[in-house]
Amino acid sequence: MERNFLLTIIVGCVIASFSNAVRNVGKIPLNSAAFANLYENPNAQSPSEKYDLLLSTFSGNPFTSGTVNLYRGIGQQIKNIGSVRKEVLANRMSWPNEVAGVPESVFGKRMVAIPDGFLVPFKDDGYIYLVDISGSTPQGPYKLTDHTEGKWFYHRVVWKDMDGDGDLDILTCRAREPVFSIFSTKDTELLWLENPDTHQYRSPWKQHVITHGPDVYFRNLKVNTTDGVYDVIVTTEFFAKKLSVHWTTDIMNRWNDLSKVHSRTVDTTAGALFDVEINDVNGDGREDLLVVSNGMNGSVLVYEIPSDFRTDNFPRHTIATNFVPRSTGQGKGAPGSAFCIRSRSSDRRLNDSHYSNSSRPMILVSGDDDGRAYFLEPNSNSTQDWSYTKNVFHDAGSGTVGQIAYADVDGDDFVDLFVPNFNLNDISIYTFAPSEQIPFGY
Repeated sequence: MERNFLLTIIVGCVIASFSNAVRNVGKIPLNSAAFANLYENPNAQSPSEKYDLLLSTFSGNPFTSGTVNLYRGIGQQIKNIGSVRKEVLANRMSWPNEVAGVPESVFGKRMVAIPDGFLVPFKDDGYIYLVDISGSTPQGPYKLTDHTEGKWFYHRVVWKDMDGDGDLDILTCRAREPVFSIFSTKDTELLWLENPDTHQYRSPWKQHVITHGPDVYFRNLKVNTTDGVYDVIVTTEFFAKKLSVHWTTDIMNRWNDLSKVHSRTVDTTAGALFDVEINDVNGDGREDLLVVSNGMNGSVLVYEIPSDFRTDNFPRHTIATNFVPRSTGQGKGAPGSAFCIRSRSSDRRLNDSHYSNSSRPMILVSGDDDGRAYFLEPNSNSTQDWSYTKNVFHDAGSGTVGQIAYADVDGDDFVDLFVPNFNLNDISIYTFAPSEQIPFGY
């Protein structure tokens, strides 16, 4: 079996473990591919048209603009990988980050949100944009933020009713690290943008700052306590190097009364925290915080949410480390985002026959500047065992691997993955489907 495994590596079919295999089934060309995301279409005519692929590109060159690109019905398109159809949604961006679909309930049609900008010189002039993709020709982009208080950059947008009026507002973080401090000062904010009564999106929305400190990534969740259920925002503060939680005591879970908003620092010893996901990592039926510490020797961490998140300690487990950038330079770091993943979309139980450790998910990790993508596989079914095996399934050499997107895009029940290769100028496509079930063609 070891001989077969080595031969498989040689021919390019990458195996995460003897029982968990993904196969490379093609590539989509795209210069400087960075962030990938999938936007579900509830009105799709067939399973292979259920997801649209979103991809952003950017460049440190001040004369090269970032772009946002759309591939409609990607599962249908990659049946003929050589003729995928790309639509450019925006081509004058500074540094587009985690582009994502907007819930159709917000505007009654399909839209895409673009958080833009970064701390790189001449790229720090970022906004939150919307693009209308409901028709055959994209309309926009439209700015929802302004810079009356200086330049900002944004990474993520979450749609959430923040004021209890029944409309979904925008929850986001932003930061600024000015190159020349004489023009503005450093700052970071957790804030929300108020969806107006008219639901117009062609001019900026009213901004409400919740607190200072959060800068890049965050997630929202409901947490049970003996006092009831609380609406909680978890923030990974990259610049301040800490993990924090914020919650409201408003009985309607509103965030517009700051006297009812509270914050707590969870950890200040884990380095520059990059991203956070909410999932039951160890299969004990309780949600955990899956957190990435990004740097010159980065790690993937899990924090268990205690019985009372407001006062109790969050037990921390380091499940993988030694993620090291393969090239040096300002801003280099590893790893990138991490997600819990299973091989089949129908697996809603904590049991999957395609897993050697059937009760727990694997963890998908983008290596960022270490140029690889990984599966972290739990070493046992025990909820107390936090040991994992780190397996490489994708290697882009000394380049950068962007944010990975995954879903069953072609309706065969097996999850497919889209891995952006920034320096190789393409997106590698993988699938969990056995070779005889792979529907992709050339």
